[in-house]
Amino acid sequence: MRFVVASVEYRVAPDGGTYVDSVHDARAALTYLRQHADDFGIDPRAVALWGESAGGHVADLTGVNNDLPEFAGDPGSSSTGTVQAVVDAFGTSLISAIADDFDEPARLHYQRTATHFSAYVGKAGAPFSEIPEAVGAADPATYVAASAPPFLLLHGSDDMLVSSSQTQHVHKALLSAGVESTRYVVAGANHSDFGVLADSDAALAWSSATVMDVITAFLHRHLDGADLPK
Repeated sequence: MRFVVASVEYRVAPDGGTYVDSVHDARAALTYLRQHADDFGIDPRAVALWGESAGGHVADLTGVNNDLPEFAGDPGSSSTGTVQAVVDAFGTSLISAIADDFDEPARLHYQRTATHFSAYVGKAGAPFSEIPEAVGAADPATYVAASAPPFLLLHGSDDMLVSSSQTQHVHKALLSAGVESTRYVVAGANHSDFGVLADSDAALAWSSATVMDVITAFLHRHLDGADLPK
């Protein structure tokens, strides 16, 4: 099986968007790709979402909320938003706990500079302690049900931007709901986000043959056709 990759643009806080807008954009992309499946030579029944960092958060949210009207977006996107698998690499989830694995100075820094996170949940400028419901509504774990697709989650042991417990949080919720979920901790790997990290070597661990083999094996297992809907 060959994989066709489409890169999806989605709105975030600097664009004036919230997590709901991000999911709407991801689902609109899924709708477009499925409607043009013949043009692109793709199988509309075999679709996975793969996101890193904030993209991991969007992939998780999109993967677990197919039946929820508040995430439906444009008419028609709900019925075409279902995916068969989700890959989340060092994504966020419960953003009020994004620095929980770090030392006290780092946690205080995140509390002082968390305004863009607050804006992303629709409560610009508010401290996390004052908006627990909004934070929970943006958490993929809130929406996990037994109908969710299989998940693969990965995080670096040396991530200095997003606590590794963020993917563990989603992993536990999936397992509790009876959903297939596998999580790997990549030893020595940092957060690989070129938009915020200047270290040009940060992505090396994430592009290794070992990591890519894990991801492609997961995708083959769930997209190769034997159990796909007709």
